[in-house]
This record gives sequence, structure tokens and C-alpha cells, in this order.
Amino acid sequence: MRRLEAAGLADRCVRVAPRTAEVDEVRRIHSDTYGAYLASRSSGWLDQDTYLGPGSLRTALFAAGSATEVATRVLASAQDNGFAVVRPPGHHAGRDHAGGFCLLNNVAIAAAACQARGARVAIVDIDAHHGNGTQDLFYSNPDVLFVSTHQHPFYPFSGRANEYGQGDGRGMNLNVPLRGGTTTADYMTQWQRFVLPFVGGFQPDIILLSAGFDAHRLDPEAELELESADYGVLVRDLLKLQPRLAAVLEGGYHREATAESAEYLLRGLLDP
Repeated sequence: MRRLEAAGLADRCVRVAPRTAEVDEVRRIHSDTYGAYLASRSSGWLDQDTYLGPGSLRTALFAAGSATEVATRVLASAQDNGFAVVRPPGHHAGRDHAGGFCLLNNVAIAAAACQARGARVAIVDIDAHHGNGTQDLFYSNPDVLFVSTHQHPFYPFSGRANEYGQGDGRGMNLNVPLRGGTTTADYMTQWQRFVLPFVGGFQPDIILLSAGFDAHRLDPEAELELESADYGVLVRDLLKLQPRLAAVLEGGYHREATAESAEYLLRGLLDP
């Protein structure tokens, strides 16, 4: 946020007050049993990566609610877009479980809120790690498209190219697995060949972008080689398909690279 403010970009945006997710919004995605489990824990490890502290659930509810607020405002607009700068991330959280630093699936809760308003939703996940929670939640859903570019094989070891969706959702899921060391040029080839036609063919009413910046070449948690400026290219490409786009912050573990990547993404949203 300091970088976005110093660059003068934050002043060009309409600030939306954060809010907590409503119970009904969370229930569309997560089970009551899981919600009760989180509420009953004051602290402790939920898995080998995910730690719950005294303020974690409240913070996660703010992240999910704020992502949903931005997404539904964008959906209601003619051409506005937005960026939910929230943590913790969400795309590894499933209906009944936490995982990978994620407690509530922010982008899924936002997508379900948009779907409840009659929208066709495309979720594009550019985090270096596969959004397994998001994929699982919509794997049988014909009205929510999910596409993920991610390093593979890599945590969480899902996201193979042959995972297409199932039942009514078959054909609504696309994974683009990438080898460690994938460069910008190779990434963009896959992006243009597979991702853009897939999303464009769906003709979504809104695009939700799981904006993880750990695919950056400096990030210590992955082995992809994207540059900060690439995130501006990606978001501009998506805006050509649908100007109503809401980005939600996911991973990113190199402070400077994450901030610089967020700056380029926001520049793309402001000057498509």
C-alpha cells in the first residue's frame, strides 16, 4: 500500500471500506461444521503451513467480505474494475478445510455472491500455486469457469491438465501447468494459446482474478520467472475480454517484488 500510495495510484482509486463477510455469503462456500471449527479455535496449527491466531478468523472474514464487496460493486457497474488488497489469501481453502495459509476462500465467496446475482463468473488464478480449493468448490458448476496457470509438479500437487471439471461442470475447468524456470516468453505463449480463448469463449459477466505474485522471478516460494511488468500485461489482456474485473490478492512472498507487481497490475486496471 505504501508503494501504491507513493506512485499516486491509490489516489486515483475509490476507496471501499472493508467489511466482514456475512454468514450467508460464507455458507454458500464453506460448511457450517467448518465455520464452527474455526470459531472454536483460539490458536494453533490447522495444517503444516497454516496457523490460526486469536485475530485470524476476524481478519479472514474481513478479507472475504472485502473481496465480495469489491466484486459485487464491479458487477453492478458498467465498466469499473477493482483490486481487493487483502490477506490472508484464500484459494487453497476448501469447503471443509484450511490450507496453504488460507482460512476462507475469498475469491470463491465473491464468485458465489456474483453468481447469486445471476452472473456468469470466470475465475482466473495466476498464483504460482494451483488454486485447489477454488477448483474443487466449482468443479461441478456450469456457471463458474475456473482457469489456473501454476508451477507443476508443486504444492498442492493438483492442477493437472486433464482435470476438466465433472458432471454439469465438465469442460468448465482449465489448468495450464508450467515447469519451474518458465520464462515470460514461454508463459505468454501458453497464456495466449489457452487462457485467453478459454475465458473469452465463456463470455463472462465478470472476471475475478486470483492475483498471486509468487510467480515473480524473485519470489522465494516458487521457481517461475515472471517480471513485475508482466502483471500489467495479463490484466490488460483480460480487460479486453471483459472490462468488469475484480482482482483479489493471493500469494506473494518477496516484499518488494509483490509491491512492484501490484503496482503494475493496478496501472493496468487504471489505464487499460
